[in-house]
Amino acid sequence: MGKVRIVTMGALLTAALMMLSCASMRTMDEWRDKAYQGPAYKKIMVVALTKRADLRQPVEDEFRRQLQARGLEAAACYECIPDVDKISREELAKVGTGMGIEAFLIVRVLRTDTRIESYGSSGAPASSSVGRDSMMDMHWGVPDPPLTKRSDTATLESRLFDAKTAALVWRATAESVNPAGDGSGIAKFVRAVLAALDNEKLIAPPRK
Repeated sequence: MGKVRIVTMGALLTAALMMLSCASMRTMDEWRDKAYQGPAYKKIMVVALTKRADLRQPVEDEFRRQLQARGLEAAACYECIPDVDKISREELAKVGTGMGIEAFLIVRVLRTDTRIESYGSSGAPASSSVGRDSMMDMHWGVPDPPLTKRSDTATLESRLFDAKTAALVWRATAESVNPAGDGSGIAKFVRAVLAALDNEKLIAPPRK
């Protein structure tokens, strides 16, 4: 995991999680180390890479809450390493060993994007074929300005590392589209990540 560089990570994670509230979310890619055959991890530390304490804590707490609801043991990194600038592979290994941590789940935002498309009043892409000296201008005036459609997207990455070997066991990136922007999507994102880990049998299934 090495020394973590966190310069704009806080702002990116803030924007991305705000996007998730009413967004459609799709998995872009997912990878699993097939050499790892288990057992499923039962004690996990969650690490949200952001300098914003008001965001880092809710993200890690929600992962902890949902993991504990499954009957697993979970720890929030902010309680063990309050200063995010001090997070490193060595520091996580030191803290994790003392707590019996079996895996680290690290979440970060790779990028955020805004896409803008213009459409004419008919719904088709805007066209400039009607000129000012056309007959259309004589009867109807200047054509309506094109409509614009804005789509905000965020690409988030989740990585699961084995605490004993520091090897990457699982990784997935997901893209959220068309946000509502109220920040209520943290729980939704956490459920999606844990569902993927459950599907790969890397964590125990929900407790009945």
